[in-house]
Amino acid sequence: MRFITIICLFACFLFANEKVLKDSLGKVNVDFSEKAYEVKGIHKKLNLKCNDCHLEAQEKDYSSAMLNSCIKCHGDYSKLAEYTAGYGHNNNVHQSPHYDKLDCDNCHKTHKPSVNMCARCHSQEILKNLKVK
Repeated sequence: MRFITIICLFACFLFANEKVLKDSLGKVNVDFSEKAYEVKGIHKKLNLKCNDCHLEAQEKDYSSAMLNSCIKCHGDYSKLAEYTAGYGHNNNVHQSPHYDKLDCDNCHKTHKPSVNMCARCHSQEILKNLKVK
């Protein structure tokens, strides 16, 4: 009985450390190919591949939190804040008083539609009408 318990605990330990990704229907995703996660928009036009942005060694370990990859091409937050300064001090989405360095994927999505995170709380017309690419 003790042997079976040890084997069960060992098996639980092995599978508990596996990264499990589920889709919106709760189905476990095991396909991490470009077919399953198509590159879209400007990244597709530039013919970028998954590993141009995802720095993890294996596809199954890819993360959406890629701030360092994004700023490599797009510049740091101060540069982005200059680019979007035309919105005005209180409306500059890249100079948020809430987050110092928010991961880009909170708004900008490569594999699904982007999200206007500011408009979830703020009602200013300029922020509500902001088109996130």
